[in-house]
Amino acid sequence: MDKRFTDIVELEVAKSGTTLVAIENAPGMVSVVLMMPGRDISVDELESVSRAISHGFIEQYGDDYLPAFEVTSPGLDRVLKTQRELELFAGRFVRVVTKESREPIIGTLGASDESSLHVVVLGVDRVFELRQVTKISLWDEILGGACEG
Repeated sequence: MDKRFTDIVELEVAKSGTTLVAIENAPGMVSVVLMMPGRDISVDELESVSRAISHGFIEQYGDDYLPAFEVTSPGLDRVLKTQRELELFAGRFVRVVTKESREPIIGTLGASDESSLHVVVLGVDRVFELRQVTKISLWDEILGGACEG
């Protein structure tokens, strides 16, 4: 990842009032994932940040060095991969798959640390050892989650 691009992304995201979830490398593209705490991020907000990143980068380094990139929301079924993402999405519905459970556990993401994860299921705080968790993904409350393919 080009440090210059990362620096511009962080600067423009800070100016926008959005929260940076991740900068991810995809084949031939960089994906900048943003959210708005407490509400869904709009397409207009994503577009505004995308334009600001392009403008800021080109102004400083020229367009020859601007990588192909997209600015996106986390998506309805984003897999949470890092401790930071677990903290950012605390309070949201998640789907947890463990090595021991036959069915996924759906509940509200609570506190987590390096070794454990709290999920409130039907009012009961369940604690999972992170080493037993195989997947944690956001779960859409309205649609009942997204289909996995």
